[in-house]
Amino acid sequence: MSSPTNSNARSNDDEIDLIPLVQVLWHSKITIILTTLVGTVASLALSATSPEQWTASTYITKPSLYSLYKEINEKDGAAKTGALSSETKLYSTIQSDIFYSAMGVMAAQSVTLKETPPKLRGNEPVLYVASTTAMTAALASAQLKSAMEAANTEAIALNVPALAAGNTLKAFNTLDDVKISTTKSTKKFAFLGAFLGLILGSAFVLGRFFIRQRKQSN
Repeated sequence: MSSPTNSNARSNDDEIDLIPLVQVLWHSKITIILTTLVGTVASLALSATSPEQWTASTYITKPSLYSLYKEINEKDGAAKTGALSSETKLYSTIQSDIFYSAMGVMAAQSVTLKETPPKLRGNEPVLYVASTTAMTAALASAQLKSAMEAANTEAIALNVPALAAGNTLKAFNTLDDVKISTTKSTKKFAFLGAFLGLILGSAFVLGRFFIRQRKQSN
């Protein structure tokens, strides 16, 4: 009849009382604050010595459906605009194939592509941000422009090879000039260093507490 009592006692012994742990952390708050400050300073020093990186980016979207229709049919600006529904679907499919082929080429050249909400409301097409990162602003801009040019040429050659080499068709439209920005974030480094310092300081205090508890129990 004593086995249930023993099992209950054993289960109670296995539970961890959080109150002493909180008390230990509070009493050692100076140590934890110091490790947090050390982590912050160390991360800021690392951020200051790390090389700065630059990102070149621009918005891209699908080209005009009419421009595709006009180019394929070798019509001028007065070409008929009332295409049949089946024709519209066909050219829309070709347009999508060219656009996503270009995105695939850019992705293969280490261009980051991220979908973003349209700038305006209504029927504006979905936008993507194309960006590359390099050690200098000039290099980042050159890499992005080179990748976009290659993507435009290869996507058109793959999906509409019958077009003449001098065609003016675009696989995608760029809505802005290429913008340059630095990706170095001092605040992010400081927050990460403070967080790691807090974790390490707390782990040190709790580890020392558990070691003392074990020594006392032995």
